[in-house]
Amino acid sequence: MMAVQMLTVGGDVLVFQCKTVSSRSRDQRRGSEVTFYSLTFNPDTRSFFRKDHTMYPLHRDGSAESHIVHCSCALDVGQRRKVPCVLLRLCRKRSSAFKYTLYSVNSLTDAKLRVDFVLPYEMRENISIVQGPTLVWCHENTVCYVCSQTPGVKELPVPMTVRFIGGLPLRLRKLVVLGSPVVSKEGLNESLSVTGLKNTLYFMEDERTLTGDCLVPDAYSSVIQCMAVLSADEMGGSVRSAVLVATSMKQLVYFENAVPLDVCLLPYEHPQSIRTLHTVRNDLFIITFSQGNVCAVWKDSFQVGCCWTDVRVPLVDDFLGCGTDQILLVFEEPRSSGELLSNFLLTDLCGITYSCGRADSDVSSASDTAQEHHLLTVRALESRLQSGLNFLEDLQRDVDVKDRLLHHVLVALTDLTSGRKHAISSPAQEGLVSLWDEDEDDEVHVSDEQMPTERDEAPVKVLRVWQRVIGESLVCGIVMATTNDTCVRNMSASVLAECPVAVKSRSFMQRSSTSDASERCHPPPEKNIRHSADIIITSTFTLLTVTDLNPLFTSSSGTYPIILHYCTLTSARVSHHCGQISVDIKDLHTGKMKPRLPQDTKLNTESRDDHLSLMAMMDSWCFLIDGCDHTLADVQGWLRDELHAERLEAEPNYAAPPSALLLFHWVRKTPFQGLLTVHYRDELDLLRFLNSLCDFLPASHHVKLVGTPRSHGRCGGLSQTLEAELQSITQAVSSVLQCEERGVKRCSSDTSSETLQRLREERQTEMERYNRRLRPLVDAARYCRLMESLIRTQMNGDVVALREAQTDFPRL
Repeated sequence: MMAVQMLTVGGDVLVFQCKTVSSRSRDQRRGSEVTFYSLTFNPDTRSFFRKDHTMYPLHRDGSAESHIVHCSCALDVGQRRKVPCVLLRLCRKRSSAFKYTLYSVNSLTDAKLRVDFVLPYEMRENISIVQGPTLVWCHENTVCYVCSQTPGVKELPVPMTVRFIGGLPLRLRKLVVLGSPVVSKEGLNESLSVTGLKNTLYFMEDERTLTGDCLVPDAYSSVIQCMAVLSADEMGGSVRSAVLVATSMKQLVYFENAVPLDVCLLPYEHPQSIRTLHTVRNDLFIITFSQGNVCAVWKDSFQVGCCWTDVRVPLVDDFLGCGTDQILLVFEEPRSSGELLSNFLLTDLCGITYSCGRADSDVSSASDTAQEHHLLTVRALESRLQSGLNFLEDLQRDVDVKDRLLHHVLVALTDLTSGRKHAISSPAQEGLVSLWDEDEDDEVHVSDEQMPTERDEAPVKVLRVWQRVIGESLVCGIVMATTNDTCVRNMSASVLAECPVAVKSRSFMQRSSTSDASERCHPPPEKNIRHSADIIITSTFTLLTVTDLNPLFTSSSGTYPIILHYCTLTSARVSHHCGQISVDIKDLHTGKMKPRLPQDTKLNTESRDDHLSLMAMMDSWCFLIDGCDHTLADVQGWLRDELHAERLEAEPNYAAPPSALLLFHWVRKTPFQGLLTVHYRDELDLLRFLNSLCDFLPASHHVKLVGTPRSHGRCGGLSQTLEAELQSITQAVSSVLQCEERGVKRCSSDTSSETLQRLREERQTEMERYNRRLRPLVDAARYCRLMESLIRTQMNGDVVALREAQTDFPRL
């Protein structure tokens, strides 16, 4: 009789054998011997082989029978590396006690006895070997453990029904036991216990306890079969974690901070363990079941990728030494001492498959799902590649148009130098479109912008002009009001550094009757040097213009005119002087032009202008906080008490903390929902605030992003993203289309026949050079880098477009 157990270490397979031997003494007592050997996989022969044929002894006893109870790899804290560990049970005749020994294998020639102890009962439930190595098991709702550092068997002071025994990836406390406390009812003849409803997380190092709902909700306690902790981080007396749980309802549930996020239906019942397989494409979760069933679940799609049956031993390691993991499925145990593996499957479901003793149909059927994933991926890449080729064709046509335009320019210059009259073709014939805001019937020259005369009353009246300096930007506010019923549209403003040069700026409007920044009109995509707020103005409003300070400092003048631009329904674009601003470096140094908000929230006279200037430079996020049928937490009180955010006197709907440049707008829609808008200047301050908000909100609350960020200074929205994408594509294609100019060898002979032949060769060389320039040969690696860059740029544009599209949905 021989029992076999297998482990993996460093890509090799350790095979432990326990067999019965006869004693040479006169009483003929039966003893036992435990040996082990190592197997290594050879990809060339597609089989496992032994480097040597030595059977290394682990334990030998001539008077007791040995049984391999459990084996696994655990972290040796002394050596700081994982070592294989084997737990043996020794049974002697005429003895009711059980002796247990724990060995660790440091090398093929070094097997070390860690602990040995005697128990009056047989160890059966929840046996685990964790770091230390430490042996942990359960017996009648009592958790026991033993290790080489502490003599004797220890028991946890809290009896519990164990759900999980293992380690958490924390810095200090790592060994934990998750279970439900058990309350014993005394005074009864028979033992009776009641299991508590709340889970408890017990730390074995310092004997501290936490509530178990930081890993898994208490409602799942009764259905947990096995679980694996993917990540954990201890913060503020609690544990933030990502956990996988296999339940008795044939489900694999993914929890993040004790909140179920995804569910996968499992093909078999009675799950026993969960392991992670790191592949070259994506991670896999390997779930083993009773009766030799195994399945693999993809991490990204959270769907079952493959299933196997009649598996005797599933092992996960890097057997090929390629840097990623593979799964080894052994379908039969060795029947004789030293026998090699003859029926196995080695695969990672991503292209690596080695089998021995398996039919081709079995291997192909096992990887059908993986092949389907590959097919879908290839189709998606082909579609993206075709899209990229279409872009290249469009850009090639644009390059042809530019070449034709340059040719016309050269012809015009030649005619100008030679004194000939040049015939100019219309832009429509050349396929050109103007980038300025103008009608089709208007000509592109300065006379199109009409200046208002003294007899005509302007449709808008400038009340006052103010300015603020934030960072390296100048914010100008033009407070205006309509003077008649004329509708004004396409309104913008420009700051002239040195007349008539305008500084690049962007403009948008804010009505004076509202204080909610969500009603502010945002600029359309940029055209030339100005952004125009394309709306109709019918009331008092403020036009905000954001300009870079650097061009103003380079000019010689300290006073800069402001030009107002707008259009009416009856006239073309109108421009006129509406005021001027002065920028002095001394005022900047003393902070005279800097907004006093949010440091001083009690201001009432100038805080309105400070508030508008801050809103012009800040980005904004909008979050919907849902209590999920629970009364909403006091977010406004938390902002006031914890962050010391005070209401603005001029804008009571807004609150600002003194420590960071943030603005909060809180609206409680229902007793269970509220809308929080956060305006920020620094992304680090936003992240810190969101971290504090998540720590404050109860676990029953959910935070949903309902408004995508609005960027005024650093990002230009979808228009600038598309412009950057077009520039990157143009530069990439231009680099591909460049070709080296090669000189033409000229003959020195002067004869007519040789001259004609030379001219023919020059013409043929010029034609070949022109064809190479239009249809260049591109290196495959360079083309792959180009396509990767284009795909990444397009994906960024898709994300921005998706965010812009989400803002069109009505908020809850």
